Amino acid sequence: MQTAAINPVVNFTDSQTSAADDHSWRAWLDLSFEKGREKTVLRRKHFGPLVIQRPFYPEGRVCHAYILHPPGGVVGGDRLSVNVNCGNGASGLITTPGANRFYGSDGRRAQQQQNISVGDGCFEWLPMETIYFDNACVSQRLKINLCDSSRFIGWDISCFGRVAGDHFFKQGEVTNRIEVFRNNTPVLVDRLHVTGGSDLACLTGMQNSTVSGTMILTGVDMINKDMLELVRARLAGETEFAATVIEQLITVRYLGSNAEHARRVFTHVWRAVRPALMSGRPALIPRIWAT
Repeated sequence: MQTAAINPVVNFTDSQTSAADDHSWRAWLDLSFEKGREKTVLRRKHFGPLVIQRPFYPEGRVCHAYILHPPGGVVGGDRLSVNVNCGNGASGLITTPGANRFYGSDGRRAQQQQNISVGDGCFEWLPMETIYFDNACVSQRLKINLCDSSRFIGWDISCFGRVAGDHFFKQGEVTNRIEVFRNNTPVLVDRLHVTGGSDLACLTGMQNSTVSGTMILTGVDMINKDMLELVRARLAGETEFAATVIEQLITVRYLGSNAEHARRVFTHVWRAVRPALMSGRPALIPRIWAT
């Protein structure tokens, strides 16, 4: 069996670094899900304001963890790194208690790196949406490294401004990368680069939409025509969603203007496919979502 090794903590570099950066947050969080005798054990290390609550076990062996960022938002100059390893035989689920918020920048770039490595285990990455406020300047990267026997469900939802509160993304710059590797070979590499105002109206870009979402599904010998049809059945009537399969990876896309709707439909798909992809386990909604 192959095991995907954990990525090291990322050392960010920024050409705009200055003395003012002394007032910015630097934080990293390392999480390792390991197979135990009766349940998955979570090992953790952290620096700065990036922590988790105590692990929960609502499903017995599966370890649920909630990532917390106590400052409540990210501003220019902040640098955050999350490194997750799910080892052989382990089962883990990570979510967040609320949306991740990137606020307007004074010219410095905020950076966030999220590395997920999954061996012969089951892992779910189900965070709330990320909101980019007007004048945010952000580089964000989600890197997922799998092996042949990894089982994984995860999503990423990006919101440019908050239309409901008339907080539009008029200025700023966001680069969001999603990369999926299997045995260190790239399977999916997405790069979304948005500048305030112009790209949101571009016919070949966001098409006047303000929310983009990507959901990723993979599992041992389970990604086939039947699984794709199951996913598409859950998307029936949803004109803002589409699903494709390539290299044993199902990708569900959303392009619209409602993050709550994107998350609700992604959750609907998750509940349908989880028993097959996660060794027969039915979907159990994280209780933090109900608070």
